Amino acid sequence: MVRSILEIGNAKYEIDQDALKRFMREARQSAALRGELDDGKEKVLTYSASVSPPAEASIDAVFDEVLQLYNEYARNDDLDVLMQLKAKLEQVSLRYKSLALAEEVLNINSCLPYERRVNCIRGGS
Repeated sequence: MVRSILEIGNAKYEIDQDALKRFMREARQSAALRGELDDGKEKVLTYSASVSPPAEASIDAVFDEVLQLYNEYARNDDLDVLMQLKAKLEQVSLRYKSLALAEEVLNINSCLPYERRVNCIRGGS
């Protein structure tokens, strides 16, 4: 038991391909419910000049960005990249209400050292 406690935060994160497939399914269903998909493809929504288009990327672009961050982390084992991946997965899981990605965020947390899991405000209350 002591050994496993000491190993917390020292594990190498490996992305769960099944979780990504579940995310793609969930994201497409969520987008379809919001009316963003039309016949399996994303609609191009038009906006008036006073309303700017959403800054959100397409599902495939988000998926590509997540994989790019993961591949960079896999090459370098850089914790900063892993933190970027975690932040991106948190944003996307909230956007699409994806339980699969929320689980991946928890998996990433378990691989991070404790001081990287919590935000510490230094000099403040």
